Amino acid sequence: MQGKLRNGKLVAVKVLSLESRQGAKEFLNELMAISNVSHENLVKLYGYCVEGNQRILVYNYLENNSLAQTLLGMVT
Repeated sequence: MQGKLRNGKLVAVKVLSLESRQGAKEFLNELMAISNVSHENLVKLYGYCVEGNQRILVYNYLENNSLAQTLLGMVT
């Protein structure tokens, strides 16, 4: 899904499956690892939400195929 922050910046919002077997502790450990990595070819993780069994990730928004175009020079 696409969303917009209060400052107007477009973001990609990913709601993880309720059937995921990943627990909150594992999810948070993964997030800590992701948030400590920075590279020009990785999308930026802006934030997350863990409430009950809901897990939501908020990333930098990229237009369709722009990541593939950036990484591989692909045009589809």
